[in-house]
Amino acid sequence: MKPILLEEIKRALHAELKTQLSGQLVRSIVIDSRQCPAGSLFVALRGENCDGHDYIDQAVAAGAVAVLIDRDVPLSPAVKDAGVTVLKVDDCVIALGELAKFYRSKFVSGTHVIAVTGSNGKTTVREMIYHVLSRFQKGIRSEKNYNNQIGLPLTIFNIQSDDQFAVVELGTNAPGEIAYLSRIAQGDVAVITNIGPAHLQGFGDIEGVSAEKTAITAGLKDHGMIICNAEHKPTLDKLHAQGRKVITFGLDDNCDVSAHYIKRLDDGYSFITNDRCPVHIPVLGLHNVKNALAALAVVRRLGITSMQFAEAIEDFRSVPGRMDFKTFNSITVIDDTYNANPASMKAALEELTSMAVMGRRVMVCGDMGEMGSQGQEFHRQLGHQIAASNIDLLLAVGPLASLTAKAALDAGMGWSKVQRAVNSKRMARLIKPMLLDGDTVLVKGARSMQMENIVKSLSRWKGKNTTVTR
Repeated sequence: MKPILLEEIKRALHAELKTQLSGQLVRSIVIDSRQCPAGSLFVALRGENCDGHDYIDQAVAAGAVAVLIDRDVPLSPAVKDAGVTVLKVDDCVIALGELAKFYRSKFVSGTHVIAVTGSNGKTTVREMIYHVLSRFQKGIRSEKNYNNQIGLPLTIFNIQSDDQFAVVELGTNAPGEIAYLSRIAQGDVAVITNIGPAHLQGFGDIEGVSAEKTAITAGLKDHGMIICNAEHKPTLDKLHAQGRKVITFGLDDNCDVSAHYIKRLDDGYSFITNDRCPVHIPVLGLHNVKNALAALAVVRRLGITSMQFAEAIEDFRSVPGRMDFKTFNSITVIDDTYNANPASMKAALEELTSMAVMGRRVMVCGDMGEMGSQGQEFHRQLGHQIAASNIDLLLAVGPLASLTAKAALDAGMGWSKVQRAVNSKRMARLIKPMLLDGDTVLVKGARSMQMENIVKSLSRWKGKNTTVTR
């Protein structure tokens, strides 16, 4: 972070001064009192389980030179004697975003910010863009799941004045969040990976999702560019109606960036771009071809050629929890536990059914979250899709996934091929006796289902003598 004078922070936030205003520079913005380096500003956020206002002394002892609060609290002698500047605002979360917006526009306006949103693939596209760009330019990307009104500002503060790019992820589960985050990021490039039925509890229907995602233009710079999946025409129509320049990507020949001669390989996919460049991505899932095209469209706009992209993406690795292939002795596990919605569940199912496997295809299916009033129907549809596929064993986890299991049975899947468990911990205890050497096991469900419990259990697989082959 480029250092900021406390006086500038006070003015930017229209904050009330509760102590003396020192002339010190703030060198980092932190929300964890245990990680306050010298010269930091500690933002006292209030959460469900703790209140940052209770840890002001700890933050100051660690090195904070200033504290941001949104309620009056008694200040200890240690804070007063240390000459710490205490600023009060109406809402620390909103102030964090306003300060990030100020920092972005005043101190790092020359950095190309690439903002990525979409129903699926945000993190993978973010990582692909960073993986390629970092070979040629200096820059950063969002860490972990820093894609909300707290995580995004913290990412913005990590931008240095000499960074050439920053790839940030924008997430949402309620209307208005993408527009808010976009205004903080002030992107030069905005990416919409796709539009699908996700977080319908907050958006109602697919059109609500589209309206939310296209709001990424709210903070896009005047010269900014939109890179958008071409599959959902209403979304493209919305963007064109705004008068924005839109670059499309997808598998259709009419897209600005497209793939041809797609081949599934043992370790991923190969394809030829529409500018005749051969590309190999070492990750499975046809949806990852589309993710790679989105990343290619971005880096092309920042001066990277398709050939340079192809060379750099060659050693890209799966993001943990997203179609992450693991071998545990004699079984293969596809760890896709990060999250799930109807589109991503269908994509994972299609990948499993198209794989050449040694033994059986096993799908461990957890509930899909935040589906709103359509949730039960989406789970039933998934059951019919599974029954129509070549899945040998369906293991359903959770009450909604139980509807998937029932639908699969109703559609003709044999009773011996379907089992259920109330939660992931229960399935983690039950699953190993149901597997055989050579099985390929896809594990997928909503984040709230904690499907990683099952992967952890399978990591201790010792094998069985019986091997099923095809």
